[in-house]
Amino acid sequence: MAFMRNSVASQKSLSENGIMTLAGVGAPVSGTSGTGVGIAGPMSTYTDVTNFNKYFNTGTLASPIWTQGFGTAVAGQLSGQISVANIIGVGVGQFGHANGVVLVPAPAAGKALILTEAVASYKFVVAGYTGGGNVTVNWGAGGAALTGLVSAANFAGAAADKPVLFVPLATVAIPLVAAASLNLVAAAAFTQPGTAAGVINWTVSYFIVTL
Repeated sequence: MAFMRNSVASQKSLSENGIMTLAGVGAPVSGTSGTGVGIAGPMSTYTDVTNFNKYFNTGTLASPIWTQGFGTAVAGQLSGQISVANIIGVGVGQFGHANGVVLVPAPAAGKALILTEAVASYKFVVAGYTGGGNVTVNWGAGGAALTGLVSAANFAGAAADKPVLFVPLATVAIPLVAAASLNLVAAAAFTQPGTAAGVINWTVSYFIVTL
């Protein structure tokens, strides 16, 4: 089946992560010999220009599984900073809380977020934080991790700047969770050794889809 790759310049960062926007005549084919093999990674989209149906790759780069029914996808990007007080704070919405820091607020009922990528950059100042645990991007309110992890020692516990790229796990399909936020979560709270003054800057790219 013939398909076309979206070449819009603004899509470059997505395509570098294997997330492509494809279009073609008729429904896409799933499997190891299917549409977009080796090109379209998990969460890539395909539009059937004949019937105007939209599909998402819920499989892998090597074996796409094209799933229809998510409806229209809306892309978005948010940026923010986690201050010293919020890095060590344990209240709701702070990094030390069990649910971490909300990066993207929960969408309305019947909609779900799809993480494209998140960059969290720890800026070292004076000293690293103590304590802490592995850091991931999770579904909100205690939900499962969506990405691989970075250790505390390679993030806010380090004595150097530590920019980290978080991307969706690619070994298995990721079940979507309706009306759930995307949160940056540490397995344990970071603590203040007395002089740490670093902050965490973050940017996250995502889609909102209708289920």
